[in-house]
Amino acid sequence: MNSIEDVNHSYSLFLDLLRTLQRAEDEESAIHAVLDMVAGTFHPEKICYVPEGGPHNGIYGDCGVWTAETRLLPDQVIKLMPSKKGFVLSLKNKGKRIGLLIMDGANDPSRMNSMIPLVMTIQDALDMALSNIHHTQELNESRAQLSQLSESLGVANKILRHDIANELMVINSSLELYMINNRERDILRAQTSLQRMQSIISQMRDLDNFLLSRSDMTVTSLTKIISKVLPSLDMPFTLRGEAMVLADPALVAIIENLVRNAKKHGQAKSLEFSIHQDGGKATLVVRDDGIGIPPDQLGRIFMEGVAYGESKGTGLGLYLVRRTMERYGGSISVSNDRRGGARFELTFRSAERS
Repeated sequence: MNSIEDVNHSYSLFLDLLRTLQRAEDEESAIHAVLDMVAGTFHPEKICYVPEGGPHNGIYGDCGVWTAETRLLPDQVIKLMPSKKGFVLSLKNKGKRIGLLIMDGANDPSRMNSMIPLVMTIQDALDMALSNIHHTQELNESRAQLSQLSESLGVANKILRHDIANELMVINSSLELYMINNRERDILRAQTSLQRMQSIISQMRDLDNFLLSRSDMTVTSLTKIISKVLPSLDMPFTLRGEAMVLADPALVAIIENLVRNAKKHGQAKSLEFSIHQDGGKATLVVRDDGIGIPPDQLGRIFMEGVAYGESKGTGLGLYLVRRTMERYGGSISVSNDRRGGARFELTFRSAERS
């Protein structure tokens, strides 16, 4: 090719790269697009990408000892290889170097000089693409969170309206019977329904904690959260272990809900919390000394609107606990402990490296 053909060819390659980068969904696919473009332009004998953290963080392409001595100064964008048949190019994201693209053994070294301007534009093209990918991922995450919030609010609204309507109907019928028969038991039944309505309204505070306390997940100490929450709930407890997990303020509502359920529904007198970590996962086991959960309810207890027993509530609490744990990237399960009482196992993403 002559120099004019080189310019036209490089312009076409750059446009192809831009179109490919626009379709990239993550950093890996964007870097592969850059490697493919460089390989298609120079047909080198060797090409690879080495992340800034080093080869142990992942390598794209055929890397080997030939890349061991390739270095760039902190502000250096590009330099030629000693063979004059390749180059080392700094790749960045948000102005920060994320790795090096290394190429050597181009089949036509004479084209290197005319193509260097194209090569240097790759850095900016990739930087813009990675920025767009990041914003798109944030937008998708926000949409998913809004969808979950909308679904949870819809469920909560349906259950609360149903429960309050039921209690109002009981109150109305009880007062009508009292007007006819003048029986104290009808007034007592109306008062009981009023107390249940007050309980439902107080549970709306828990709903606020679950649904409206969302924020970015941060490194959180399970031990500190449990130690902070339990004293105000007047429930003796023991606590073993520690783990740093990724969570948000709704974790407080999760612990409060489990404790209140053990106390109110399980008739528990004390709780045991045990924490252990295994690789990238942390597990919190919560066991009470109460009456346990009816076996026929174990498979339904996290479903929306499921409540049981004489002291049943709205059926929202454990449903929202499950949804919150899923949002954390974890899970929750329940069983009856062989020693008696209920046993909940919560898994979290660990914030500590194994």
